[in-house]
Amino acid sequence: MMLRFASGPREFAADFTTVVYPFFEAFCDAIRVLHDGYINDRIRLLIGAPECDLLLQAAAHSSQAVLKINLWPDHKRSALLPEPTVFVFEGARQEIISPFVAALRSVRAGMSDVEFEQEYRAPFPTAAYAALMQRAP
Repeated sequence: MMLRFASGPREFAADFTTVVYPFFEAFCDAIRVLHDGYINDRIRLLIGAPECDLLLQAAAHSSQAVLKINLWPDHKRSALLPEPTVFVFEGARQEIISPFVAALRSVRAGMSDVEFEQEYRAPFPTAAYAALMQRAP
């Protein structure tokens, strides 16, 4: 799985070949809330070593949001160390939402429910995905 984010001259890209933990339901819910609500969520993507956290933040009546990506070398996180932030984007909510919606649509279109469950070891979060897509452009 390739993760790639870019904002002006800043770019973060990493190729992860380990199995991705099934985070889709929490992720779909967070992106849905990001459309226009208050959010301060951390979505933990467990990808073996390294691990990745996506932090989504936005005030309730603001059109702006923040996406932060932390990359941990392994599952041994220490409260004594500052978070290893590798990418930060601050901008319009839709600039964060659109790429994620496109990626989720691609995942959904590219796999049957059986394939998804085999790949991610969990059923596809149909209700959370449907709720997100009702709000997506």
